[in-house]
Amino acid sequence: MALAKKDLSQIRGVVHDEVEKAVETLATIINKSFNAVQKQIELLDKKIELIDGELQHITARLNTIEHDVADIRKHFVYRDEFEDAIARIALIEKKLGIRGGK
Repeated sequence: MALAKKDLSQIRGVVHDEVEKAVETLATIINKSFNAVQKQIELLDKKIELIDGELQHITARLNTIEHDVADIRKHFVYRDEFEDAIARIALIEKKLGIRGGK
């Protein structure tokens, strides 16, 4: 049994309507997914901003610590240098007949 032009036209109309509904449904699903991804990206951006602020704070603290350590090093005397100086002072005191501080 062959289909008439009218029958084919009706079939095409039904199929076209169903495809159009399916495309609209798919577009809605995709749009919702994009919106969800956009919200996640916004949350990540906020977290990155917080982390960046913390890193800046940590960097500032490290710079202060490095400055303090460098200042301490300026006045630092190594033990062997100290012991050598004490031995030399003791020798000078002995030769001059000066009693030591102990």
